[in-house]
Amino acid sequence: MPDKKKKVLILLPCLDLGGAEKQGFYIARSMQESGNYDVEVWALVKNSGNLIPNLEGAGLIYKVLDIPFSAFHGRMSRLKAYLKFFRHLVAGKFDVIIPYTYHCNVIAASTYKLAGVKKCIWFQIAMEHHVPYSFFEKVARFLRPVYAANSHAAAAFIANRHSIDKKNVGVIPNPFETIPAKNSPDYWRNKLSKSKDDLIFMMAANFFPEKDHETVIKAIAQLGDVHRHIKIVFAGGPLKSPRAHYLKSLVLDLRLQDQVIFLGPTDDISGLLSVTDFGLLSSISEGSPNSIIEYMGYYIPVIATSIPPIQELLGSDYPYLFEPKNIQDCASCMLKITGEKDSLSLIKQQNFTKVQNIYSVSNNYQEFHNLIQS
Repeated sequence: MPDKKKKVLILLPCLDLGGAEKQGFYIARSMQESGNYDVEVWALVKNSGNLIPNLEGAGLIYKVLDIPFSAFHGRMSRLKAYLKFFRHLVAGKFDVIIPYTYHCNVIAASTYKLAGVKKCIWFQIAMEHHVPYSFFEKVARFLRPVYAANSHAAAAFIANRHSIDKKNVGVIPNPFETIPAKNSPDYWRNKLSKSKDDLIFMMAANFFPEKDHETVIKAIAQLGDVHRHIKIVFAGGPLKSPRAHYLKSLVLDLRLQDQVIFLGPTDDISGLLSVTDFGLLSSISEGSPNSIIEYMGYYIPVIATSIPPIQELLGSDYPYLFEPKNIQDCASCMLKITGEKDSLSLIKQQNFTKVQNIYSVSNNYQEFHNLIQS
């Protein structure tokens, strides 16, 4: 008699097309298609809902819990949010939970045993140095979830934070697959007003402080009028957030509105990359950035900060890394790669091959499958 399928919950912060949400979607789809699991995807909030067509296209069951992030700011509101989640979890009768991002990790790992769930995988994909070690996180640690991370740097972070042996934290690389473009290169050139002489740096990142868009904006300003052909496209959002408004004001103050484009979220990243000359990421903190993996997988040369998780992806000797928050270093790196743009074939091929060999959807599924079955 065949084994009964395990029922798995993928818990996401929202239903956007951000890095965590893409990772969660890929493993949910892979597990469902494997025939070994019945999968549901839950999100704390909906936000843009850009992920919903992907979920529906894959035939995945999904649910929005309507638990706003503001609920985690006070002890009583947080307790109410946890009780709401707990009631849903009990009714769901899951065998395994795989949460993505900090609040999802804590809420899942601190309630799963009481809800009758056999295994919770605390999946570390960021460095929450700025987040206080809360009472609820202490409960989560006490209940002994299974630990995994999407990079060795993230594994070391959570091992240190929860005082566990790093050998007990599995490392599961992010999944990646190429997706056909929805729009033509001409469409994107027109949308970005790209002339034949323009060079586009694209930065795919939400407007979180740790992404440090300011350094990029100030670096462009430092390049001056002689490099007006260099343009920055910020892809991500939301565009109406207070931080986005602040960054737009900075661009206006520096008179860079012709060089810095706030595109907002897009569901055609492959189309956008078809007219992108260079990928960019200025983060001061990451787990294993999806944007870098996408640049590599779409054959786009990259400049980025020299933080350990990015060095893990590109190599510590990669020639186009700059010091975090160093405006001059960022500007110099931009000029260096643009000056060498005709001699980047080997680097692009090495990056592409690494993504194909390591950061695949099938590898991601197999690692999670092994962890669940162990």
